[in-house]
Amino acid sequence: MSDCTSVWFGQLVDTHQSLAHEDRAHVFGIFRLEDGIHLGMVDFSTLARDGFHWGRVGYTIHNQHWQNGYGTEAVDLAMRIAFDDLNFQRIEAHINLDNEASVRLVERVGMSYECTREEFIFENDEWVDHLVYVKTKHRR
Repeated sequence: MSDCTSVWFGQLVDTHQSLAHEDRAHVFGIFRLEDGIHLGMVDFSTLARDGFHWGRVGYTIHNQHWQNGYGTEAVDLAMRIAFDDLNFQRIEAHINLDNEASVRLVERVGMSYECTREEFIFENDEWVDHLVYVKTKHRR
């Protein structure tokens, strides 16, 4: 956390704004309404546009705030922004096979299991499978 200086944070915000301007990624901070505490973030990566309007959702809640419903509420609201304002047609979540909490979260926001992609991503020096959950704009 010692790298989290105001200069570093300013550069991070600039990077996020540039990625959003280029429609490569859209990052949203999650803050608790009562006191403004930063809880995590939700992001959308653009996978394809031209004829697809296809994105991937990612989310992080700081571990001290787990199991309070913040992730579900934030992802649900962010999905509305992704469909209504960012003009995505299809959003996917890519989830490690053992991440049961993430599966429960995406199911609570109305995403459906589509498939398991084998050897989908290189993590920890090996190719690992991922579950793919999906939600589309007109089936929500």
